[in-house]
Amino acid sequence: MNQDKTQSPKGKLKQRLLLDEEYKVLSSLGTGGMAEVYKAEQVSLNRTVAIKKLKSSLSQNPEMLERFYREGKSTANLQHENIVQVYQMGKAGEEHYIVMEYVEGKDLKSILKASATIPWQIAGLIIREVAKGLAFAHQRGYIHRDIKPGNIMVSQRGEVKIMDFGIVRRIDSELTKTGAFLGTPSYMSPEQLKGESITPGSDLFSLGVVFYEILAGEKPFRAESEASLIHKIVNEKPKSIRKLNPEVPWRMARIIKRLLNKNPKKRFESAEELAQALEKLLGKTIIARAEAEIASYLAGIDDWAQEEKTRQVKDYAGKESEELVQVEPFKKGRKTSRGIQASKAQSSLRAKSGQNSIEEAKWMFKTIILMAISLGLILIIYFLNASGVISKLIKLFRHYF
Repeated sequence: MNQDKTQSPKGKLKQRLLLDEEYKVLSSLGTGGMAEVYKAEQVSLNRTVAIKKLKSSLSQNPEMLERFYREGKSTANLQHENIVQVYQMGKAGEEHYIVMEYVEGKDLKSILKASATIPWQIAGLIIREVAKGLAFAHQRGYIHRDIKPGNIMVSQRGEVKIMDFGIVRRIDSELTKTGAFLGTPSYMSPEQLKGESITPGSDLFSLGVVFYEILAGEKPFRAESEASLIHKIVNEKPKSIRKLNPEVPWRMARIIKRLLNKNPKKRFESAEELAQALEKLLGKTIIARAEAEIASYLAGIDDWAQEEKTRQVKDYAGKESEELVQVEPFKKGRKTSRGIQASKAQSSLRAKSGQNSIEEAKWMFKTIILMAISLGLILIIYFLNASGVISKLIKLFRHYF
């Protein structure tokens, strides 16, 4: 039988990958800058997967091939609940592919389009899950280097997973080189933009930018040109998060401020320490039901079904408005130019938010009282000593005892 020249994506994939009947292609998820992605069923294990195939036009490009396989190999070495899993990778004919976990949900970028900001408790839970995934990667010697909303998936069940390890680097590898480098400028750390050696702290800065954005509804550093943006990230402090969203607790604002410190050594020592700080802030009760809380919030966001197609394209193919770009290292002297919208799902959290605000106020009140008592005691001791009362009391004590 002659092969139809105008095959569907499903037919083309089966022909090109030559994977026999192991994978039954269900639909095309879309095409990104470097890959075509399909939703498929792995017949032998009866599970849904995503098959990511490098574009044929890039199959002869050494740099793109290296990035593609780096993503597959590094992710395959990171078996963690907060990282999208890779099941298989290889080459069939002239086609290069990765079979990976299919996550039914949305990335943070899509969530922010449906709800300009995320309630602080939900935001804290999401960032904590990302921190856990990063901690695992860092402990095994990997720096992600491209943490941003589009690379953080949130499933309908409330799971949070990091994806796209395409520009990951080993901590012990040579991380700096002369000239331009890849990244998403808005989320890059000062040391990345200056072309300096990077550490796990660079991922924490990027996560701080994401944390700020999902709470404030805008990025901490914004500018009309790339040069101006880089200058701001390297030299300027962002506006206080509480000025943009007063509902954010003081302690959470301090966590974000620490994450965005220009000096990597003054950020959290590790992603694990960040996760622990958020656990302490949020409390054991909400932490115990983290996935349920996140899932409940997502269920209340409008047009889930309408945006799913768009979401899938972005999630796996990496097609989004903020693509990776080459960035020239920052140099001093470079010239520069110059609403918080609540979703319906937030209503269920307002009572909890109010309760936590009360707890925050109680904590601050207790701190002020303790400081006042301490100061009062110091003053009393000072005046008693100055008037000679303490010396007289000591003499009487010695006389009778």
